Amino acid sequence: MKSIAAIDLLDGQVVRLVNGKLENKTVYDDNPLEVAKKWESEGVDMLHLVDLNAALNIGKNNSEIILKIIDSVDIPVQVAGGIRTINSINRLLDIKKPIKVVIGTFAFKQPEIIQKISKKRLNRIIISVDHNKENVMISGWKEFSGIKLFDAIRFYKELGVNEFLLTNIDKDGTLEGPDIETLIKINNTFKDIKIVSSGGVSNIIDILKLRNVNCYAVILGKALYDEKLKIEHVQELI
Repeated sequence: MKSIAAIDLLDGQVVRLVNGKLENKTVYDDNPLEVAKKWESEGVDMLHLVDLNAALNIGKNNSEIILKIIDSVDIPVQVAGGIRTINSINRLLDIKKPIKVVIGTFAFKQPEIIQKISKKRLNRIIISVDHNKENVMISGWKEFSGIKLFDAIRFYKELGVNEFLLTNIDKDGTLEGPDIETLIKINNTFKDIKIVSSGGVSNIIDILKLRNVNCYAVILGKALYDEKLKIEHVQELI
């Protein structure tokens, strides 16, 4: 299992939201580049960069900061938040670095876009399946996509995508533990897919639980920033 440190960007700052709500915002740092280098130096496997301005369609996007981080670190990066055109996807995939692109709203509003991405590049695409009671939510988690969780995974798997970022919105930023029950059901239903778990992780026990249900990777957010978890301890277990 791989460890991924989340860096959520809002107005150029590193923040964490609870359940994706702006009114539940905590600002952790004004220097995202330094945060990225810190997590890299502590041994995390990958960074998860989220442009909340782009995702929520508010203010100026954080694309310049994201590109600076990509250029400054030597570990793989996955980019998420407000990626809603094929040109945006291709610009990121054209960068000569190990980058994956996370798409959610765009994929669910225009599923045919997946067919426009070459098979060679599909292994660098992650479908973000953000769900509330198995209803897949889009547009910054404000709108129901019209599709259920298991149907969404099945649909995109058939199109050739094999990596999915799973966020239970009720768990996001809560430190209440990951959604193990849903992960077990997905493992029992689908073979040969990679699941990246996001939301709820608060301690080493949660990491062990995720490892035991064969998650491909875990995104670490609030638990890292609140110093409830250390990357070196996570790396010892995964």
